[in-house]
Amino acid sequence: MAQVAVLQIKVLEGEGAVHPAGARIAHPLTVEVTDETGRPVAGAAVSFQLPPDGPSGLFSNGLRTDLILTDAAGRASIHSVQLNRTGGQFRIRITAVKEQARAGAVSTQFIGENRSGAPANTAKAGPAAPPRTPAQAPQTVPQTMPKSGEITQTTPAQGTAKSGEITPTTTKMGSGSHKKWIVLAAIVAYICTPILDWAARRTQWPRLLFAVALFLLLFGISVLVIVFAGQRLLVEGRAI
Repeated sequence: MAQVAVLQIKVLEGEGAVHPAGARIAHPLTVEVTDETGRPVAGAAVSFQLPPDGPSGLFSNGLRTDLILTDAAGRASIHSVQLNRTGGQFRIRITAVKEQARAGAVSTQFIGENRSGAPANTAKAGPAAPPRTPAQAPQTVPQTMPKSGEITQTTPAQGTAKSGEITPTTTKMGSGSHKKWIVLAAIVAYICTPILDWAARRTQWPRLLFAVALFLLLFGISVLVIVFAGQRLLVEGRAI
């Protein structure tokens, strides 16, 4: 008998089959093994292998691998498969071996989706709660806001001020004062920036050092001006 040089595998039954989830299938797959001339090869060892996870199952031997010998017609069939309940596509890997010849193939099958879920809740819903009335929003008293740049009227303190006593006022400055301070700060920054750059280049010291020194100088001048102005107002108040 001549030695087989080439094997060919053909799936006869089971390709693309859809099975119920968790079912036991008898003879789910049948293949035919032939040589290079198309003649059936008897006694070839055909191995079937299921996926290790996902949609899969177990053969009748309790494993995911089964070995079947081809009959005189070159055919081999799986005896049975116990499928799991994971729905989806799975592939059965097929390998045929005869003497020195070997061949491989893949058969694709499907497990239907498992629709056996928890029973639906059939309890009747209770009476609907009456709609809630929205809470009344607190009434707000409209307030008149001062216009930009407008100075509000002062509110004198209760009681009569004594002679020589300065009565505190609640005068509020508008946004016009803020704009003046912003413009003044921009002018000071514009004037001082070239000076800081010149001093840093001349002395090779960090520019930040001169900036801190200039800030402290301006801060000290501002404190002195505030102190002298406060003393002057105090003297004028006593004179009144």
